[in-house]
Amino acid sequence: MLKLNEIKIDIPKYPKEIIETLENNGYEAYIVGGCVRDALLGKSPSDYDITTNADPQTVKKLFRRTIDTGIKHGTVTVLFYEGDKPYTYEVTTYRIDGEYDDARHPKNVVFVDNLKEDLLRRDFTINAMAYNNKKGLVDEFGGIVDLDKKIIRAVGNPIERFTEDALRLLRAVRFAAKLGFSIEEETEKAIPKLAMNLLYVSKERIQVELTKTITSAYPELVNKIFELGIAKYLCEGLENIKVGRIGNNLPIYLAYACFLYHTDVNMVNKILRNLRLDNNNILKTMYLIESKKCYNLIYENYKNKKYEQANIYIKELVNFLGYDLTYDFIKLLDINDNNKALHDIIKEYVVELKSSHCPVFISDLKVDGNDMINIGFKGQEIGLALSELLKIVHKNRGYNDKKLLQEVAKKAYNTYKGEVYEL
Repeated sequence: MLKLNEIKIDIPKYPKEIIETLENNGYEAYIVGGCVRDALLGKSPSDYDITTNADPQTVKKLFRRTIDTGIKHGTVTVLFYEGDKPYTYEVTTYRIDGEYDDARHPKNVVFVDNLKEDLLRRDFTINAMAYNNKKGLVDEFGGIVDLDKKIIRAVGNPIERFTEDALRLLRAVRFAAKLGFSIEEETEKAIPKLAMNLLYVSKERIQVELTKTITSAYPELVNKIFELGIAKYLCEGLENIKVGRIGNNLPIYLAYACFLYHTDVNMVNKILRNLRLDNNNILKTMYLIESKKCYNLIYENYKNKKYEQANIYIKELVNFLGYDLTYDFIKLLDINDNNKALHDIIKEYVVELKSSHCPVFISDLKVDGNDMINIGFKGQEIGLALSELLKIVHKNRGYNDKKLLQEVAKKAYNTYKGEVYEL
């Protein structure tokens, strides 16, 4: 392991300019937190935060373009432009937090002139390091050692850190999953003791941390939320699920489909809506879970050597999901279902359907809604009629002929007596 004075971090152009501007005007400034951690791990930081003993008003005076992002709490965003492209960096004054009254937010902050006091308020040792080119790495709490040992350790007393901000209970799990680290013993012991405080945290913030956990490089560590007894405080119903196997670095909807693989689709809907996940990811997750019913039919027919019927169900699967989501569904099966040979057969057939332009969707039919209206169908009957015609074409591609389909639809209409029917 390198000594502190041997550690060098290459600070990019604009954060370096911010630090130098502050230093040239008599102030201290450092990059801090996650960017330092990631740089020490050999990763490219996604953003750079700067901490300084200059107060917010001074920061605003020293830079041409600024935004009062969270000026009450000491944060000013400094902007730079390259052409039309903006680059933003948060600059925050050294501070200590006042009393917490909601297990989440301090009532007030107090600006200080000491970097160590600012670092002490941070969550974990690996996130409590600062760096500039003059002083090098400032590591007051052993973050570099914990990076080397691959552990997540609270700064100072874990009970105090978690009492200040209950979201840190879940963030400990998230960072473990992001980095593949273990949680240090005393830090881990503190988590179940304060788990109930997660009830004070908004579902939106919980969802962000949970989503980052299951879409991480080590998503299996999401099981820690059950082992440590915090799942029941994250979302109603979550503590009762059986967790599926999750692939690493998956899209959000696919990660949730893996996570909730063994969960009823109605409960999936309830959990994800309680977590305030966006509608697009909720719907995609539900479609993937719902498609397991169709897969079971495909499996049973292949097992019984009813290959034509199995292929019809594959067409129905593609019609329901679309091609892209069907490929995601096959990936979901690969992760959670052991019948890899069948998954490969399904994928090959799906590829064949797409390349051959086989009629799979209602839009592929040689008739449309206007044809059904001309025959006499109205309202919801139009969609029903087209869906039934599609089933016929799924069974026999040769039926996708305008005259043939019109004849079938006319015959059905003439005998239709108000019940739900099949053509």
